[in-house]
Amino acid sequence: MNFTSQLKSDLLKSILQAPEARQDRFAFLRALVKMRGGIDVYKKSITLTLELDSFEDVSDVAAMLKEFTDGEIFFVVDGRKGDKTPKLQIKDKYANELLSSMSLSHFEGDKFIFEDEEGYFQCILDKDMFQSYFKGIVYGGAKLQFPDEEYPNYCLQIFFLDVAFCERIVKVLEDMEISVKVYERKSVNILQSRSGNDIADILALAGAVDSVLQLNNIMAEREKENDFNRQSNLYMAHYKKAVDSAQKYLQAIEVLQQSGELDKVDKKLKAVALARVENYDASMQELADILGTSKTSLSRYLNKLLDIAKKVENGRK
Repeated sequence: MNFTSQLKSDLLKSILQAPEARQDRFAFLRALVKMRGGIDVYKKSITLTLELDSFEDVSDVAAMLKEFTDGEIFFVVDGRKGDKTPKLQIKDKYANELLSSMSLSHFEGDKFIFEDEEGYFQCILDKDMFQSYFKGIVYGGAKLQFPDEEYPNYCLQIFFLDVAFCERIVKVLEDMEISVKVYERKSVNILQSRSGNDIADILALAGAVDSVLQLNNIMAEREKENDFNRQSNLYMAHYKKAVDSAQKYLQAIEVLQQSGELDKVDKKLKAVALARVENYDASMQELADILGTSKTSLSRYLNKLLDIAKKVENGRK
């Protein structure tokens, strides 16, 4: 089974499911360009080429790019020496403008400048945008294998061409107490984990919910008699409950938005509803912290929104 393709589909689906979160898509694309982008410069001409693994993902990634450039996006398959990798290209001033907006590189007169990324990376962390950014990293560089009939172990590898960039990501993971190892292979650095628990944490950090659930199911089947399995099941039960709960509230808020009832509720309820939509993947505690209220009060507000949505739906019937 191709677990890598499933993971990347999971990541792309999750970033596309938040149509209002433009900044999240920009962070995702920025990391993807960093991981899989090639820059060709000749005199003042510049071409940005973005390699993808799947033909099925081309239109979705192109649509995201189109949000941030007015230039034409070209679809290219080289074909030489059997290379069938699908590629997207942006050229000349549009490539320059996009790369400049991403703080990666730009022309300054006749001089082409590669920018120091440390400031941008810190900004991603400060603005709490790391999950969207990390999605792009994992989507662009990951290879994933779970135990199956052909392979007995867990293994997640993320391939980096930029050593300093790899070190920054390792530092973030270490600060979160996620253990990884780094190997050098020719000009490539490989961030690797063979621990099912750490891989689950990495995938959860990237917001790959379906892949986390799939991994934990496999772990449960293989290790259901030991303590690790019981802890894993408990963790996933709470995790799934949180995801289901958030989805329940989001559906209710959508009913209120479509019916116009959201504009009629008091300011506090409306603020809670908008915060739930904007922070769709935040836990109840995280959302309570964002709003500056208690988890109990937040639950009361959200349940009140549920009650109002039910009355709207019953009225329609």
